[in-house]
Amino acid sequence: MIQSLQQLQGASLGLDKINNSTKLTSDSSFVDSLEMAKNLLNTANEAEGIASQYTYDFMTGKNDNVHSLMIAQEKSGILLQFTMQVRNQLMDAYKEIMRLPI
Repeated sequence: MIQSLQQLQGASLGLDKINNSTKLTSDSSFVDSLEMAKNLLNTANEAEGIASQYTYDFMTGKNDNVHSLMIAQEKSGILLQFTMQVRNQLMDAYKEIMRLPI
């Protein structure tokens, strides 16, 4: 139970890990933005894995803590939505770059 809570705290939306790895400023390059998006994908995958494990443990009766299950699933869902928004913004930026006259 304590290990599950530590995993859940470790996946606390993963934004602290993302912010510490690359800080976006007005002079940061597009490569840094892509690196941050890659870190976001890794964090979202970790959160999804934790939520899946909690769901499996709950369904098999290994864990009866509904609260931790719901929190893990909600964090995973929020990270997925955030990741999709970042992807959409990157696609918009790419399309805008492709429209620039050479």
